[in-house]
Amino acid sequence: MSHKATSKPKLRRTPHEEVGPMYPVKKPADRGYDLTVNPANGQRAAGQILYLSGRVIDTNGKPIAAAMVELWQTNEHGRYKHPADPNPAQLDENFDGWGFAITDAEGGWKFKTIKPAAYPASAPGWWRPPHIHFDVTTDYCRMCTQMYFPGEPLNDKDLLISRHRALGDGELIVAKPAPLPAGAEPDAIALTFDVVVNARLTD
Repeated sequence: MSHKATSKPKLRRTPHEEVGPMYPVKKPADRGYDLTVNPANGQRAAGQILYLSGRVIDTNGKPIAAAMVELWQTNEHGRYKHPADPNPAQLDENFDGWGFAITDAEGGWKFKTIKPAAYPASAPGWWRPPHIHFDVTTDYCRMCTQMYFPGEPLNDKDLLISRHRALGDGELIVAKPAPLPAGAEPDAIALTFDVVVNARLTD
């Protein structure tokens, strides 16, 4: 009896988003893995600690090493540290809301940050749910996307999430719970989020 070889199904690419107007005009000094501490004064940013990790992989499931992962987000009050943000919410001088990492041999990356807050968007009555922007650059492609938090009530009302859900991609932009690291703060949370990019044409 002969058996036909079956190929492994391809992963679905993470939905792309525009970079958006809140990408940093001037990138702050690199804080490394921990974005919660101001290196100038040693003070911690306000808000719930978030341990965030994930991988950059391609649609064949191959890890992408040496990719640059940038993230940017609001503070715990829902405000970006950006001169064009119209939100009058409070700034946090101990939180820049931006960081970057280079993926390891397994495509892995991680950050310690704080959970962002919702904020009013451009359309009347539209509040953006908590989310984090990602800009992932490999040696052959670039992917910009947004990561959302599981169980947020505003997810069901968000116009961008609704668009992705209509295309069947809604679950690809929501992070998943992960184990907390040893010694984590009492109220901290941990999430994981993989970014899937297109495979090389030659792979």
